Amino acid sequence: SIGVPRSDGEQEHTRRRVYEFSPPNWDMKDPFGQAVTGLCKELKFAEGKCTGGATRFLNAIISELIPMIAAKYPIDRENLGLFGISAGGFFATWAMFQPNVPFKKYLISSPAMAYGDGEAFRLEEKFAKEHKDFPVSIYFGAGVLEVADGQFEGIGRIVSGMSHITGKLASRNYPGLKVLTEYHPGMGHVDVLGTTVARGLRTLYGK
Repeated sequence: SIGVPRSDGEQEHTRRRVYEFSPPNWDMKDPFGQAVTGLCKELKFAEGKCTGGATRFLNAIISELIPMIAAKYPIDRENLGLFGISAGGFFATWAMFQPNVPFKKYLISSPAMAYGDGEAFRLEEKFAKEHKDFPVSIYFGAGVLEVADGQFEGIGRIVSGMSHITGKLASRNYPGLKVLTEYHPGMGHVDVLGTTVARGLRTLYGK
């Protein structure tokens, strides 16, 4: 897993999470973008370091982190997976449509699909026009209580955005694509994480 050391503090954790998980070329004029802009100003982020770091972050995972892990541990490069929750869930969704990514499995919990003002949906449309197959396995999970959450759904489009992109993927009829989407009753944005991870790992890697 990738994280920010506790010693760096909550502000640095938030700064890196917003920057590294958000796509480039986001004009920030949409409601979610305005909310993120306000957060960046409040936390006094350096100019140009508020959003847009997803490409750099993904490249670091692929070109630096995976080779470093492979040099120390035996890994199955044919079954590499990417996991993310919330902003990280958007990042994982965004990453699956990038060229030459090595991941074959995606475990995505409560993705904040409002990042990039619909960028994930535009990427999915573009991908569909250029590809006849999508040989990956994807698990999407979210909590039912998120549906009525003014922040997570009302601004972040977590449940509706997840439903939209899974529906679009299903409509493509890719022969090699496997997608399972689950909505877990009685759970919200935070407490659903354990369930989505457990269900996702069993779905993606279970024998």
